[in-house]
Amino acid sequence: MVSADNLNLDVLELVFCFLSGNDLPSVALVSKSFLAGVIPRLYSTISYQIRQAKGYSIKETMSPFASLLAHPHIGVHVRNIEIRSVPMLKSRLHPTFVRECREALQLCRNLRIFKCTVPGVLPMFLPSLGNKERLESIRIHASLTSDQAKMLAKLGNLHHLALEFATWNVVDMLPSWTQSMSKTLSDLTLYMITELHEGVLESMLVHLPNLLGLHVLGCPKVDHIVMLRQVSHTPLLQSLSLTTSESTCPLTQPPPSLRHLRYLAFDTRYTLQPSPSPTILASVLSHLKSSSPALLSFAIKLPERKIIIGEAFVTQLIELFGFSLRRLAFLDCGVAHQSIAEICKSCPHLERLDLAIPVNQIQVFMTGVEHSRSLNMIVDVDNHVDHGIRKTLGPETVMLMFVRCRSLKKIVSHQRIWTGRTKNDGSFALDLERRFSHNYGSLWFTPRRD
Repeated sequence: MVSADNLNLDVLELVFCFLSGNDLPSVALVSKSFLAGVIPRLYSTISYQIRQAKGYSIKETMSPFASLLAHPHIGVHVRNIEIRSVPMLKSRLHPTFVRECREALQLCRNLRIFKCTVPGVLPMFLPSLGNKERLESIRIHASLTSDQAKMLAKLGNLHHLALEFATWNVVDMLPSWTQSMSKTLSDLTLYMITELHEGVLESMLVHLPNLLGLHVLGCPKVDHIVMLRQVSHTPLLQSLSLTTSESTCPLTQPPPSLRHLRYLAFDTRYTLQPSPSPTILASVLSHLKSSSPALLSFAIKLPERKIIIGEAFVTQLIELFGFSLRRLAFLDCGVAHQSIAEICKSCPHLERLDLAIPVNQIQVFMTGVEHSRSLNMIVDVDNHVDHGIRKTLGPETVMLMFVRCRSLKKIVSHQRIWTGRTKNDGSFALDLERRFSHNYGSLWFTPRRD
């Protein structure tokens, strides 16, 4: 009789690489050999979220960082740490948790990815990040003092850098910091930074000609006009995210050469009535036309959920990029039924569509979707266009959607993932599973390759 316990440890580790979620701790309880084999996978990613923080505050759970301190040898397996919440004690950061986290970080010498988006926490962890030679990606809430910004600038050789709500101290040192990473940095995200202006952005981008991803959103002094002028320094861009303002200033000529562009995202702002934004969006698309990029993904987010995306804009988008598009996302806005039908008819390679599914008009919606022969995934972004309690998709409606659109394989709505499959006897069956939050709190404009 062959026992799994007799397998070599490296074989077990390879097998357990295909497990995730609750399966990992369950496997760890089987036997000592299984525990040893699953530890590298179990501790490779530590994501601390609000649910764990609540349990810690009432002393129901211990933190994974306390486990690392109790077993220091496990620290070598940690590759990814994300802190999305911190326990509180009497309206202050829990000092015991902060100490555990800070000391555990020092043990994780193979750390590659660090994310901390909790305001006011990063300064306590900066000293522990300084000796991480393998650290290549950070996403942080960068509200720092001048001394803390200098400490942050000591992190070098980063491949991915994402700064949110950065203060002027951090903005001032960005040109010199990014210049030191010119040979390694491939993806840069600057989000909600009021102090960022074109001068600083240009000083950064001139040293980053090999940049592949640039995402600058929510920065009041850097709109689409500034971005389209400065991306001339980064001709190899594959993904670009920008905020469109209502400025009617003409775009700089000649247009930038972005023939490698594959992922494009617009964060559109509306304040005026009537707004010039539809005309501005059309001009931006036309400005990019000269590069003839084969876009794979396009996402747009509007500020008011009652706004219906213009049919003329959808038509222009399809005419320019419809043949290559594989994913379309319309966030915080509605999409006209005619536009849905046009998308499904004219995008022969479309695989994923993110939009608010109009449950009250589901028959009309399905009439448009059934034109597609390539669409295999629909994601309901639930933008609450209608007031009151919003209806959810039931199994009968979901089944009908799978029948009407033959290529469809998955529907994601609310906290549910519906998967259609054909059984051995030829009948069709639905599988339902719980939908978990996006991996590691990814930003909406981040390129998704799933």
